Formats: sequence, structure tokens, C-alpha cells
Amino acid sequence: MGIKNAAIHNYYPKKEDLVAALLEDSRKNLAANIAQIVDSGGSARDQLQYYFDYALKEFDEGKRICPPGSVILDFEELPEKVKKQNLLLMDDILTWISRVLKVGLEQGEFNFSGSTEARAELVAEALMGARQFSSIRGRKTLVRSISLIKSDLGWKD
Repeated sequence: MGIKNAAIHNYYPKKEDLVAALLEDSRKNLAANIAQIVDSGGSARDQLQYYFDYALKEFDEGKRICPPGSVILDFEELPEKVKKQNLLLMDDILTWISRVLKVGLEQGEFNFSGSTEARAELVAEALMGARQFSSIRGRKTLVRSISLIKSDLGWKD
């Protein structure tokens, strides 16, 4: 791309500045994608399917680990600004999934017990773990995990 290290260091003096900016950019992209999905008028299932399709697309592009998952292993040792951006990104993801699950329950698209917040965490956790596990087991593992998440939600095709 012709970008020199000095140019990057000019905008991001420390690695933590770059990582925090990347996570913040992921939040902005997520917000734009959610707005587009909501504006399209898709059902709760359509919205959640978009999330699954996005994970598969990223996997196919070689992005085996999602942005929040990429910094989660050593989370406690991370600089505060990186932790903050990662937590904000995860909160945005969980808030959106919770809202989708709530609408899906109300409209009969899903059938599960327990709170939508707890189920949203389970969906995000399962998908994040599946992406990592799929990096060594292959795409079929990610596809199977998505199928199991759908089944757990009472998703009937």
C-alpha cells in the first residue's frame, strides 16, 4: 500500500493507539451495518442471519478471529484505552443481539427460555469461540456451530 512505518507512527504513536482505533472503527462499522439492517425492515431472523453470514464471510476472507476476540486473551494486561474500546464494542454487539432476540421472541420467530440478555451473551460467546475453533478445524465447524446456535434459539427453517 506504500504506507511507511513513520506515517503510521505519526497518527498512532503507540500500538495501543492503533488497536484502540481499529476497535473504534469496528464499532462504527457495526453501527452502520445495524442501521442498514434495521432500515431494510428485515425480520429478527433476517437480522441475526446477517450476523452469521458476516462471520462466515470474514472466515472465508481469512479473518479467523473477530475484532473483540483478537484482544481478549490478555485482556487484563491491555492498556485502558484498548480495554475500553473492546468493552464498548462487545456492549454494542450484545445490546443489538438482545434487541433482535427480544423482537424475535415477541413475533414468534424464536422460542427459548431465560433472559434475552443472557441468551445474547451465549450467542456471542458461541460464535466467537466457534470462529477460533474453526481456524484449526475448518469452515464446517463454524457452519455447524451456527446451526446449533439457531437450534438453541428455537429457530425453525
